[in-house]
Parts: sequence; structure tokens; C-alpha cells
Amino acid sequence: MLKIGILYMSLALLFYTYAVFSGRREGLHAKHLIVFGIGLLFDYLGTSEMSVYARLYGKAPEWHNLTGFLSLAGMGFHFLLALTAALARRAERVNRTFHRVSLTIYTLWCIAFASGALAGMGRVMARH
Repeated sequence: MLKIGILYMSLALLFYTYAVFSGRREGLHAKHLIVFGIGLLFDYLGTSEMSVYARLYGKAPEWHNLTGFLSLAGMGFHFLLALTAALARRAERVNRTFHRVSLTIYTLWCIAFASGALAGMGRVMARH
């Protein structure tokens, strides 16, 4: 269960990173939206697995729960913004807004990702 959650979160990081930076470099295209959606799906699946694990083996630190929830919600908002930009024929304004918030939301997500990894490693180290 934990290994599956780690795999899902790692895949989310991979897909988000590609979508955010490739989208910034090339401009937002349908492929970025698809990759971003896949990242969001893996984020959701990983968060779900980690929640089950936390309920069974001990609660995660509250600061991580907060950053994790906010980052998943932020990525959901980010995806909706990307979808709006992709569907709008004259998406220039939405595209600018998307790229403006893109790095901020991505950075917050990476902080939540790292905080989960650090909290998990801290628990492993405390057991030994």
C-alpha cells in the first residue's frame, strides 16, 4: 500500500513537471492538458493510498495534511484553468494567467510532496 502510494505520487511529480515546464516553453497545447490530467489522477490516487496508510498506521503530521490538501486542490484548480485555456478559442488572456499561477501552484505541490517524503523518512528513522 505504501509502495503503491509512493509510486503514484512519483508519477504525479513526473507528469506535473513535464506539463508545467513543457507548457511554459511551448505554449499550452492539448497534449499538456492530457499529461496534466494524468498527473492529477495519479496525485488523487496517491493521496488516497497515503490516507488509507495513515489511518492504518498512524496519522501524518497536521502540517503535511494541510499542505497536501491545499496542493491537490491547487492542482485541481490549475487543471480547470488549463482546460479553460485550451477550450477558449481566444485563450491568450487565460494562457497568461495560467502561466502566471503555474509555477506558484507547482512549487506548493512540490513542497507538499517533499514534506510527505520527509515525514515518512522521519518515521522510518524513528523506528530504527
